[in-house]
Amino acid sequence: MSHPPPLTPASVVRLRREGGVAHFPGLARPRCIDCARYSQAQRDELWRLLSCAEAGAGQGEAPGADQRRFSLRVEDADGATLWRVTVAEDAVPAGLLEWWRRADAQAENGGEP
Repeated sequence: MSHPPPLTPASVVRLRREGGVAHFPGLARPRCIDCARYSQAQRDELWRLLSCAEAGAGQGEAPGADQRRFSLRVEDADGATLWRVTVAEDAVPAGLLEWWRRADAQAENGGEP
């Protein structure tokens, strides 16, 4: 696996929750993080969390039918995918889940952080 590319102001991070027995549209809705809205330090933190999530992608998923995964993707300004990984939800760092929640709140508030 390769590491995620460095996040620049032109980068867009897309996060999508997938799987599980019960489907909840609000939880499945893709989230988008426009890196132009964040400082270099915040982008570095997000990059570190994506790298940690990628490290967890190699771990086997826990047995059971109700398993959720996160599909993580980094795109450039033109929408081309530069990096992609799918990770079991329980292997996603807590900090990345917080970014996912904040991206949802921003979408509901019309993009306001």
